[in-house]
Amino acid sequence: MSVHISITEDDLVEDLGAFADTLVDCEVVRGQVNRVPSPKGDFVVVTPGGMVGLSLPVTAYADPTPDTGTRTLTRPTQWAAQVDCYGERAQDRALVLSIALRSQYGCEFLGELGRAQPLYTGEPRQMPLITGEDQYMERWSFDAVLQFNPSITLPQQFAEHLHVDLVEVDEKYPPGA
Repeated sequence: MSVHISITEDDLVEDLGAFADTLVDCEVVRGQVNRVPSPKGDFVVVTPGGMVGLSLPVTAYADPTPDTGTRTLTRPTQWAAQVDCYGERAQDRALVLSIALRSQYGCEFLGELGRAQPLYTGEPRQMPLITGEDQYMERWSFDAVLQFNPSITLPQQFAEHLHVDLVEVDEKYPPGA
């Protein structure tokens, strides 16, 4: 049996990238991708960072027929990504993105996508970077923290009819026997 998650890491990176695309005038890419060079010029990188469960899973049951019943487990989860802005206006872009993500705009934008909501962002900070050509490149970074509620669906058996009988315990299972 293979179980699938309802909201994937790719979904979250895509949503955060789409949010950034609405606010910056440069390319937005996913971090930690092998054999892909950095974009030319200014750019923003979204790199997944970690997850923390916010509660125990909530269980919902569905019983269309006894043979196809399911239980769905949903766990509110905190997800963090590092957002790095590169180029001459890196500080400005990091500030724009972190402010907007903390605002009603960020909540509305991600809410329309329906997979996550912003919890908070860290403060933008300068992170020095020396390129392969031994040149300094402007880089500003902040952490974006979202909440999403991933679900998994598992098979669940149900009974249509139960037959209950009373049993006299002492007669059926005599003491000391």
